[in-house]
Amino acid sequence: MAQKLISICIPTYNRPVELKRMLESIDTIKYDDVDIVISENCSPKQKETREVVEEYRKTSKFDIHYFENEENIGYDRNIRAIMQRSQAKFSLLFSDDDVFMPGAMDDFVEFVRNHQECGYILRSYKFLDSKGNEQDCRYYATDKEFPAGIDSYIELFDKGVFLSGFTIRTEYAREYVTDRLDGSLLYQIYLAAEVIRRYPSAYSRILISKQIPNQVHFFGDSKEEKSMYKTGLNGVQDRLNFASWYMKIADFIEEKYQDGSAKRMKHYMSKYSFSIVGCGRRKYFDFKTFNDYCKELKKIGYGSSVYFYVYYFGLLVFGNKGCWAIIRFLKKVIGHRPSL
Repeated sequence: MAQKLISICIPTYNRPVELKRMLESIDTIKYDDVDIVISENCSPKQKETREVVEEYRKTSKFDIHYFENEENIGYDRNIRAIMQRSQAKFSLLFSDDDVFMPGAMDDFVEFVRNHQECGYILRSYKFLDSKGNEQDCRYYATDKEFPAGIDSYIELFDKGVFLSGFTIRTEYAREYVTDRLDGSLLYQIYLAAEVIRRYPSAYSRILISKQIPNQVHFFGDSKEEKSMYKTGLNGVQDRLNFASWYMKIADFIEEKYQDGSAKRMKHYMSKYSFSIVGCGRRKYFDFKTFNDYCKELKKIGYGSSVYFYVYYFGLLVFGNKGCWAIIRFLKKVIGHRPSL
């Protein structure tokens, strides 16, 4: 059997209803190019998840490969597991609670086909916030190609945190395996960093996926995550732990290559830290909590650019709602994320 071009890889945990919605959103007709790989992470609703997959298999034209882990191995190990199970040339990772944009996958398959020399493809996506406002999350004015190297790694690093649509060359990703980042919830951006350094990358403006807000997360259920996150919560300490992992990954890569890239990466992360700073400025966090949160972010390494302080004071004056309104306006005018 010929190798598929893309495996849609879905790590899933305890969301059979959302998984059904996600699977039903896959509307490509390129069955010869695409298959589906699902890695169920030993959740309490494993039986219901299995039933969803079996029902979908009855009517689907895709080849479907379904696996159940014997224990909850956590988010990062499950990403590693699904990358080992993927057999296609490229693996397109997708969260079980997001959906594909209607009609986008056919065009994205062709984009991947035309960029098979690349190790990593940065996707665009649509974000639906808790108020129902939609934003097109695009990073550049046009499709773009990037040479292999440190500069591309630094520029693309933070853009891979949203999982749905994350596309990487399977064999290249398998060259990098480590358990030192387990519990980070960011294993995919480590894989991207390694691959981007060695192989060319590309950016597609096709809006491939839509992020659906989910108020309940299950991070913290596995043994690797228990010390970092509290299941079902998204409090200040959880946010700080998550933010710190960007910096730890940068340090890990510098330690490995001794290339001096960590300082540059941390400065870049500081410039684009609005979403991280804004996580501490929710309506249920008072001024003291927000201020203490930002002090901890500075200790982690986010205070190295003037933009960090612009975000801090902007959030104090305009609040989260006001700042996001400004950002939505700027994106609409510019057409993509501003370059700082």
